[in-house]
Order: sequence, then C-alpha cells, then structure tokens
Amino acid sequence: MRLLRKTAVLIALLLIAVINEPALAHAPIFMMAPEAPGKGAFDLHTNIEHGKQGSERSTRVEQEFTFGLSRDFSVGFAVPFARQEYTQEGTEQTSVTGIDNPKFFGQWRFWDKDVLGAKYSSALRLSATAPVGDKNIARDKSSFLAGLAYGMESLKWYYTFDARYLNNLEDNGAKPGDRFFADAAVGLRPHLAKLEETDIVLYMEFNYMKELKTMFNGGDNPDSGGDYFFISPEILISPSNRLMLRGGFQIPVYQDLNGAQAPKDFTFKITMEARF
Repeated sequence: MRLLRKTAVLIALLLIAVINEPALAHAPIFMMAPEAPGKGAFDLHTNIEHGKQGSERSTRVEQEFTFGLSRDFSVGFAVPFARQEYTQEGTEQTSVTGIDNPKFFGQWRFWDKDVLGAKYSSALRLSATAPVGDKNIARDKSSFLAGLAYGMESLKWYYTFDARYLNNLEDNGAKPGDRFFADAAVGLRPHLAKLEETDIVLYMEFNYMKELKTMFNGGDNPDSGGDYFFISPEILISPSNRLMLRGGFQIPVYQDLNGAQAPKDFTFKITMEARF
C-alpha cells in the first residue's frame, strides 16, 4: 500500500512537470482560452476560416504572431487576408479580396494555480484593430475587444469558459452592431500518449453570440442583429510539444434574427501552431 502511494505521488509530480512544460496549450478553437506561451516563447499561428450565410461566403487566412514577455503576459498581432463572395439568384458571382484590418492584442494570465495533476488559470485579453488595409475589405475605424477566460487542464479532461465584448466604432455614418460572446468547452484526451507519441484531444464547444443592430446615420437597421447559439465539435492533434493542429466546425442550432436576414449556415476553422 505504501508503495502504491509513493508511485501515485511520483506520477502526479510528473504530470505537473508535463503540464508546466513550455509547450503549446491545449485550447478550443472558436473561443478565448487563458493560455500563456511563457517568457521568451514565440508562437506562430496560421488560421484558416471559411463560413457561409445565405448567398454570402467568407474566407479568412490570418497569420498571428505572439510573444511571451513574461510567464503570464503576452503580446502579439495578426494580419488577416479576407475574401468575400456574393451570389444572388439570376446573377453572376461577385467577390472582393484584400488585407483586412490588422489586430494587436495583449493577454495577462492574472491567476494560475497548479495542483497534483491539474492546472487552473484565468486571463484578461484586450485587443484592437488598426484602421488600415484594403478599402474594399477593411474598415476606416477601429474595433475593440475585451475578454475574460477561465480554464482547467489535466491529463484527461479540459474545461474552458469565457465572456467577450466587441465594440465597433462608427465608420462614415455606419456602425456595425456590437457583439457579446459567452462560451463553454469541454475537452477529453481519449488516450494518454507517451512523450514521443502523437497527442489527441477531442473538444466540444458551446457558443452564444448576441449581436446588436447595425446603426446607419443614427438609426437602427431593423434587418440586423439577433441571438445565435452554436455547437462546435473539434479535434486537436499534437505531433510534438512544439507543433499543433486544431480543426472544428461551428454548427448553428438556434438563431433568433431581427427582420429579414439569411441565417448562418456553418463555419469551419483550422489552425496550425508552432512554437519557437
């Protein structure tokens, strides 16, 4: 019995060491997570996202750079390339492409607690877009986002919760509706891989979004805004502690839209991450 206790303690201490390694964090793909790359770590994320709503399709390829200034504070920026396609009945497809507004962000993990075999953490994130980019895609005014996230990660289970608010400034008389997000996710590692083996984690996200009405010249657009709820099955594959692939589908299950609007169909996203 004493030998079993000693073995369990050694395994637990090993788990803490593994969790605290400067490896890429296991996190859901459509929401915020309280991850921190660590002091001096440099993360390179390539995000590819495609979605459809009615007769419109949008594709974004975003290159994101994150640097750890300290163990708990990181900064970074992202440059997105966007393409929007429009297909109206009886007309030919039209599209616009270009560089969208770059985004700058900072994240502070203000609470971090390690226990035997698990880690708990919370973080604050602030970001803003720069009013530059191709005029047929980018806006002439900035957008600002503030978010809070809480997460737990262990060898088998992962839990993440967040709340975010996106504020859009008025641009030439038009103001896109602000957005509020509330998300939850649960992750499961079905098999505990050895250090040299490929690691796999399965996630399920639950995403809520409240979009306010668009304003134009001081008045509301009645055909804008609404409430959305999605479920998002995902998979995370990590061939090593320096490389990770994440992919998922965001599927709408409830939409309460104002006025005449086409409902959202789906969103697919894949992220490739590398740490240096």
